[in-house]
Amino acid sequence: MEQNAETRSGRRIARPKVEEHPTARQWAYLILEEGLTEGGISRVVEMLLIALIVSNVLAVILETVPELYIPYRRFFSAFETFTVVTFAIEYVARLWCAPEDPRIGANSGFRGWLRFTLRPMMVVDILSFALYFVAFALGAAIDLRALRVLRLLRLLKIARYSQAMPALLGVLYAERRALFGAFILLIFTVCVTGEVMHLIEGASQPKAFGTLPGAMYWAITTLTTVGYGDETPITWMGKLFAGITMVTGLVLFALPVGIIATGFVNGLHKREFTITWSMVKRQPLFEDFDMEATRQILDTMGASVVQDHTRITVAGQSANMFYLVISGRAHAEDETGSWDIEAGDIIGEEALNDSATYTRTVSARTEMRMMVLLGEDLRRLSRKYPLLQKRIRNEVPW
Repeated sequence: MEQNAETRSGRRIARPKVEEHPTARQWAYLILEEGLTEGGISRVVEMLLIALIVSNVLAVILETVPELYIPYRRFFSAFETFTVVTFAIEYVARLWCAPEDPRIGANSGFRGWLRFTLRPMMVVDILSFALYFVAFALGAAIDLRALRVLRLLRLLKIARYSQAMPALLGVLYAERRALFGAFILLIFTVCVTGEVMHLIEGASQPKAFGTLPGAMYWAITTLTTVGYGDETPITWMGKLFAGITMVTGLVLFALPVGIIATGFVNGLHKREFTITWSMVKRQPLFEDFDMEATRQILDTMGASVVQDHTRITVAGQSANMFYLVISGRAHAEDETGSWDIEAGDIIGEEALNDSATYTRTVSARTEMRMMVLLGEDLRRLSRKYPLLQKRIRNEVPW
């Protein structure tokens, strides 16, 4: 492995390390785990697996139509067998190349391998084909309609290739306190409105509102604006309170929806492409960082796709962002001259200093993918991991 470097205006520009002869397991890991990140055959394999998942779910749906299933029963059966074999091969291949995952490592032993197999997506992977063998072993002892529902779980496999799904789960976790608060407020409102309606309508309609659970059932259907109509107030006071409850429901349910929607959009803007563990570990800037440091960097880093001819930094403007180039080329200029920036280079090292300004103007020459850090996050990580600061300042080689 080689690493080329040059210095421009006191800044060291590092070139990414490249494996000249990757092993078969490393090659398999890049194909199965990197996908769109690596491009080439990795992207082709990912697209084929997505197409197979969607086609399989479509086949499960069409099997319920007798006019299609009866004449093409052999085709559906053969396609199911092909799908099961493909998913089984994919699962075994993922297990085989698991040691290449930086979180597992070649020396983690059985415990690391077990953690890998218990990941949510690996559990989904094994369920996508294991149920076929369960049905084959049990034969008529299992309800095929239930099996068909379980086969639809294969659609969850597509979450592995979607940036939106991790972003959504990340939003739910990040906003868990706010969402829990909204849930508590909802429960409180259901109890209060149910009790008030019980007092108002209980005497007039003892069957519907004579008990608090019955009144609470009316409250939740009204707050959600579903309104089945099986329980309705008949007194003028009850109708007035029902109207107030409906408006309150609109406000209550708009609150968590707004929290999730805002966080989801912000998360997608922050992560315009998926940053993977192997992507971080391949960067010379982060070489020799331990697992905890890598996890912190991965959780903090944003991702940005910049189109060609876009200005990334402008000399004299506030240095509030730091960039690490993953792919693409840019052109930099300052008082000393100009030069090209390529994959592995850094942009905006001035962000290490609070209230600093950029000393050079950098413009994209091609479409670029970059890891992005806010200046305050960069300074926080630099204080926690001094090696990162030294490498950015070119105080130690990298």
